[in-house]
Amino acid sequence: MELRHLRCFLAVAEELHFARAAETCGVAQPTLSAGLRHLEEDLGVLVVERGNRFKGLTPEGEREIGRASCRERV
Repeated sequence: MELRHLRCFLAVAEELHFARAAETCGVAQPTLSAGLRHLEEDLGVLVVERGNRFKGLTPEGEREIGRASCRERV
């Protein structure tokens, strides 16, 4: 699990928008999405509901917010 993936996840959770979260992270939107997929693979759960637009966090994603915040501070 990489810190940059956690930061992208936290940005998506805060912005509730992929493009704005990508801008916050200083990456392109496809890079942000790829980072989220890597994070999901590492965690073994989906954290974001995807569609044509951001649909929200999954219940697992909601649970991971607190853990991601703690991990980022380490």
